[in-house]
Amino acid sequence: MSPAILRTLIVGAVLTWSGPAVQAATCTVDATTTRQKIDGFGAGVVFLNNGIERLTDAQMDQLYGTTDRQAGLTLLRVRIAPDGDNANNLLDAQKAHARGARILATPWTPPAALKSNNSTIQGSLLAAHYGAYVTHLNNYAKFMADNRAPVAVISLQNEPDWAADYESCLWTAEQFRTFCRDFAGAISVPVMMPESLNFGQTLSDPTLNDLLALANIDYLGGHLYGATVRDYPLARSRGLPLWMTEYLINDQTIGSAVGTGWQISECLATGHMSAYLWWKCIGDANGLLNAAGVPQPRSYVMAQFSRFVRPGDYRVDVPANDGPLGITAFKDAASGRFAIVAVNPSAQPVTQTFNLQGVTLSSMTPYVTSATQSLESQTPVLISNSTFTYVIPATAVVTFPGTGTFSDTVTPPPVVTPPSGGGSPAPAPSGGGGGGAVGAPFLAALGLLMAVRLFTRRREGSAL
Repeated sequence: MSPAILRTLIVGAVLTWSGPAVQAATCTVDATTTRQKIDGFGAGVVFLNNGIERLTDAQMDQLYGTTDRQAGLTLLRVRIAPDGDNANNLLDAQKAHARGARILATPWTPPAALKSNNSTIQGSLLAAHYGAYVTHLNNYAKFMADNRAPVAVISLQNEPDWAADYESCLWTAEQFRTFCRDFAGAISVPVMMPESLNFGQTLSDPTLNDLLALANIDYLGGHLYGATVRDYPLARSRGLPLWMTEYLINDQTIGSAVGTGWQISECLATGHMSAYLWWKCIGDANGLLNAAGVPQPRSYVMAQFSRFVRPGDYRVDVPANDGPLGITAFKDAASGRFAIVAVNPSAQPVTQTFNLQGVTLSSMTPYVTSATQSLESQTPVLISNSTFTYVIPATAVVTFPGTGTFSDTVTPPPVVTPPSGGGSPAPAPSGGGGGGAVGAPFLAALGLLMAVRLFTRRREGSAL
């Protein structure tokens, strides 16, 4: 099995390597080539079991603190209840916000009275009630802000393409486009859509191809159930940060946890995503903490990213990697913060050489999570001639943080060319539908919109 084939296996699975240890794997990390800006890492407090529905201060410290072996999370996902009973997630949100976290609020369904079947299960939001739904979302945002838990991002719907037998609501791509074009601009906080079950792009393409609708959304979110991580050039060309907002596996072993590390690495490098959120903060089956509050291996794996890759950092390029590891790297030019994360899901250790470009530093201190180590610091590794080598243990994640000097002091935003021709369809004269290549007037208008996004904020708290 070649390294290239290994890197394309289904994410989230426990990967194994049947051959001998790789003794001479080499990669290049180019700190001068910046990619997406990082918004953070987090988890949810949605539908928690009785008895653990409100996290304690100690549990929040473990998840959102940044000392010792705390996870250093920076995002919290909460549920917007259709009946307005948000007491539990308010308390969790207050604690997370007090620890510096940003809050993503997601509805599983609008109020039943606004829907086609007068039920909180399935059905769809009636067009006649689009304005009432905006009021519902704004009332929630005001309630949270008034109670010291301001919402940073509000989603329009959880998994609108999944006819679940619990709280749910179905949306079509055209319904999203119409709502975003005509109503989403009145929502008081930055807006995310569509949070598809499998990061389906067809659900959001029409909105992205309608400039009036596009102007009213700020983030593109999705889940990875039954999906392989892939790029979304159309969303990136529109200046929208991509967030992976939910995934779970009911497996608390170290192998499964490192599989999550592999998935995070793929989301960052292949999907160009700016945020990754696990399903639950707490719970025996799939929580970052078990029901008793004990950190599980996955919490330490996530900490290998979240403790050392902070909001506002930029991912930098890894243009060459001839080994089987998932390798990502990040920098903050202002502070000199620099980090490399290496994920080894295989059953064999890998001797990995890192060649650094565009950054100068004398040493880096490895942190390791494996079957026997939980975010544990190691002896610093000296860097000579911009190169160092380290043995990455089997079934492990190793992070190399350090402080360096970068050859470039300004981090420009990445440039993404809008798809044309065979890409997603351009809008018809009515604003959606049509086909063919993206025309010059559309590109000119898009360029103006991108300039506005870069230098202004549509609503307070919105950012690229």
